[in-house]
Amino acid sequence: MVTNIEVGQYIQNKRKARGLTQKELADQLHISFQAVSKWETGESLPDTGCLLDLSNILETTTDQILSGGMIVMRKTRKINVESILEGFQAIRSLKQYFGEDSALFLGVIEGINKKMNNDFDRCFKSDHLKESLLAEVIIYYLINGYQIAKDNIDLHIQSKSFRSIIYKYLGDDSQMKEMHYEDNPTLFEQIRQIRPELNDLDTLCELPGEYIRLTEGKKYWCSEIHLSDTRCLGVAVDDDKITVVSYGVNGVDQQLLHEEKIQK
Repeated sequence: MVTNIEVGQYIQNKRKARGLTQKELADQLHISFQAVSKWETGESLPDTGCLLDLSNILETTTDQILSGGMIVMRKTRKINVESILEGFQAIRSLKQYFGEDSALFLGVIEGINKKMNNDFDRCFKSDHLKESLLAEVIIYYLINGYQIAKDNIDLHIQSKSFRSIIYKYLGDDSQMKEMHYEDNPTLFEQIRQIRPELNDLDTLCELPGEYIRLTEGKKYWCSEIHLSDTRCLGVAVDDDKITVVSYGVNGVDQQLLHEEKIQK
């Protein structure tokens, strides 16, 4: 259940990301800045009459606002992991049927690699990389409204890290390790100074490097901020440095924005 405070925090983050003060947002909505303040503290929720205008100004959706920025899923279709694996095999079979140098095979693989910001063939040379790819595709289906049984996922995903990420999108309690502001305020203050969108960052989750297209076998502390419906900002922290990237839906078009050493 999403709380008013979570909705308010999301509105505040989106407002700051747009570079607006509470008064400037209120003026565009023709309401008092006190009303905006009450939303952001969780004292009240936006009226339905201004939700659409609010979502347009903040470059988000009404669903995203009312869910506090969480993924809103309408699961009406079913798929099993076996079908996804059959799809993988069908793509790989193109090499056998058409030849590894054929324009058709190369075009398909290049398209997949570009869209997923990944190396499809390379993923099948390692069980861990293959599982990473499978986890990503499962999450894509979940985001797009499909149902996948948890026991079916558990049967094919052995990595606890990947399972934890998938469980988040299933709506179950995630078992991902988290780091909070109070655990390392110096680190969070350094991150907050990098970009305005990170001003209120207070939680990082542990993710495997394979999943976020960084060093394989390495763990990172990460966070994601939605800049718009089609663009995200990602933060990844290892033992030595902070990395900030932007990327589109499903990680496509990843762009490095900033790197700096951790202050110790």
